Amino acid sequence: MKTTKVFIFFLVFVIAASIAYSFQANSSKYKQNLIVSSGGETVDSGNYKSYVAAGIIAGTTDSSGYKNWMGFFYTWLLGDTQPCTSASQCEGGYCCDNVCKSEACPVEEAAAAGGAAAGVGGGFFPLREEKDFSINPSNVKLKLTLGETAEKTLIIKNTGKSTLTVSLDVESVKQYLSLSEDSVGLEVDESASVTLDFIGKTVGIFVGKITAKADDVEQTIAIILEVIGEMVLFDAKLDIPVDYAEVEPGDELKTQITLLNVGAPEKVDVFATYFIKSLNGDIVYEETETFAVEKQISYQKLFRIHESTVPGSYVAIVEIRYVDSFAVSSQLFRVVEKKAFIEMEKITKNTILMILLTFILIGVIAMLTYKLASIKKRGRKKKKKRSKK
Repeated sequence: MKTTKVFIFFLVFVIAASIAYSFQANSSKYKQNLIVSSGGETVDSGNYKSYVAAGIIAGTTDSSGYKNWMGFFYTWLLGDTQPCTSASQCEGGYCCDNVCKSEACPVEEAAAAGGAAAGVGGGFFPLREEKDFSINPSNVKLKLTLGETAEKTLIIKNTGKSTLTVSLDVESVKQYLSLSEDSVGLEVDESASVTLDFIGKTVGIFVGKITAKADDVEQTIAIILEVIGEMVLFDAKLDIPVDYAEVEPGDELKTQITLLNVGAPEKVDVFATYFIKSLNGDIVYEETETFAVEKQISYQKLFRIHESTVPGSYVAIVEIRYVDSFAVSSQLFRVVEKKAFIEMEKITKNTILMILLTFILIGVIAMLTYKLASIKKRGRKKKKKRSKK
C-alpha cells in the first residue's frame, strides 16, 4: 500500500516536470535555481557550485573534492583516448579522428571531416548540404537613359558536396535583359560568372527576377531597371528608412521622397505616380497626384499595404513627369508575415501540447486510482474471510 502511493507520487512528479517552469530555492547558506525541463542553471555557495537538470540535458556539480553529473537521461561522458563519434560524447570536449581528446583537433583533421569537426568550446560548423549554391549579388538595380546599354555580372558558386547544374530563367523583364548563358555546370567549390546585358528600350521602371535552380534548390535575384528620358528637368529620390524596410500586411510603408528641379523654369506642376510592384512585375498599388515644385521639395509618402498582400519582396516606385522629362526612383522592401499570427500559432501549439499532457496525466491518475481502489477492495475481502474463520 505504501509502495503504491510512493509510485503514484513519483509518476505524477515526472509528468508534471515536463511542463514545469524554473523556480528558485533560497536559504541562509545558498541560493539555488532549478529548471525541470531540458536544462538547468547554476547553484552557487562558498563551498560548491552545482548545475542541476531533470531532463534530456544534464549538468555538473563541482566542489574541491568531487565532480558529479546529474540528470534523469544522462549519458556518461568518455575520457581521453576512448573511441567516439562526436565531441558531445567526450569529457574533454573534442572528438579527433574518432578518439576523445582534451585539446582542439588539428586543422587538417577538421578539414578532412568535411567541416564537421569541433571548434572552440566543442561547437560544430554547419554541415554542407548535398546540393547547394550561392549567388552574388542577390539583387541588381540599374538606371539607364533611353536607348543606353549596360552589363552586370553574377557570380555563382557551388557550396554543396556534389557536382550540380544551375539553370537560370528571366521573368517579367526578358525584353530588357539577356543572359550570356542560361545554365552553368559546377564542380564542388567551383565558381562561374554569368553576364547580364541590359538595354533601356522604353522609359519607365521595370521589375522582375532571375530564378536560379539546381534540382530542389532554388534562389531568386531581384531585378530593378530604371529607364529615364534623354531630357532631364527633374531628379527624383525615394528612400525607405532601414527600420521600415519590412512591413506587415495591413500596415503602412513609410517612404521619403525628394524632387529636385534641375532645368524647369521657375515653379511648375509635375505629375507624380506611385507604384508597388511584385518581382513578377504585377502592380499591387498605384496612385497619381499633381503638385507644384519650384527648386526642391521633400515629403513623406505612405503606401498602404493591403491585408491580402502575400509575404515576399516588393518594389516601391515613384515616377515624375513634366512635359517630355521623365524621372524615376525605386527601393526594394519586404512584406513579412504578421507577428501576431506567428505568436498565435505558437500559443495554439503550446496549448494543444498542454491539453494533451493534462489528459495523459488525468488518465494515469484515474488508472492508478482505479488500481488502488481494487487493491483496497481485495484487502477488505481478505479481512472478511479471516474474520469469518
